[in-house]
Amino acid sequence: MKKISCVLFVLLLVVAACSTNDTKKDESKEQKAATKTITTINGDIEIPTNVERLVVEAYLPTALLLGVKPIGATEQDLLNVHIKDQIEGIENTGESSPEKILALKPDLIITANPDTKVYEKLSKIAPTIVLPYETYRNVDDEVNALAEILGKEKEGDEWLADFHQTVKANRERLEGVMEPNETIALLGAYKDDYYVYGDGIYRGGQAMYQQLQLKPSEGIQKNMIDKDITFQQIAYEVLPEYAGDYIFLDESYSDGMNKDDELWQSLPAVKNDNVFYLDEAVFWPFDPIAVKNQVVVITDWLIDNKEKKQK
Repeated sequence: MKKISCVLFVLLLVVAACSTNDTKKDESKEQKAATKTITTINGDIEIPTNVERLVVEAYLPTALLLGVKPIGATEQDLLNVHIKDQIEGIENTGESSPEKILALKPDLIITANPDTKVYEKLSKIAPTIVLPYETYRNVDDEVNALAEILGKEKEGDEWLADFHQTVKANRERLEGVMEPNETIALLGAYKDDYYVYGDGIYRGGQAMYQQLQLKPSEGIQKNMIDKDITFQQIAYEVLPEYAGDYIFLDESYSDGMNKDDELWQSLPAVKNDNVFYLDEAVFWPFDPIAVKNQVVVITDWLIDNKEKKQK
């Protein structure tokens, strides 16, 4: 009986050991499933598969459209008029203050700030993904990239389908509004500084040129878009080389263009009353939600301008 008892005892120990090993294996699998590897400009990092406490800089609207509500975002993000009805409960982190972010106990940080010193501080708080400004030059790339990071591919596909439908509908609304060869120029005038913008993230350029496919002026096409330049300072004297049949002008925070100047008055867009003045609150943001809204605003402006002249 003693021998049998000893054998049973040994068997029980073996079974218990196997059970413990199986439990450890299961726990290990769960731990692995709880994270995934993301390749970033700072190397491969492990991030949560299911992000619960996200802090963002510059990508707040994209997170929101994917159904992820961050716990914190920068003051600039929270001032974005395109998402003002969606930000309740999101904490203001100032300008990515490490102290404020630490207090929020995030499990993931996404920032546009490429400063290595800032990254060192943030990455000690939580896994940090740096996506510098102009990482994404169009809506599809940004939504798809953030959807993959946050595990929201389905939500991303659904939002993009609606976005493309909106773009298509507004392109159709513009049919016949402009002549096929008429061109668009996107300009900026700030005191004594003058800028032109291409089809990138600045001043609604993506909405105009990429999404609505409005034809850029020859100067913008040749000197900006063909060279993959998103903005450029120019001398006032060369303005006619960039001005199109229609001008969209940003005069934020300054007296802007001298409207009585002879050169300005000589431009065809000015002569034909085809100048539209941008609201910086609407046209400075460059996130996917902003681009979608800008598509509608630009279309409305061009249609209203045409109808006004026909009366």
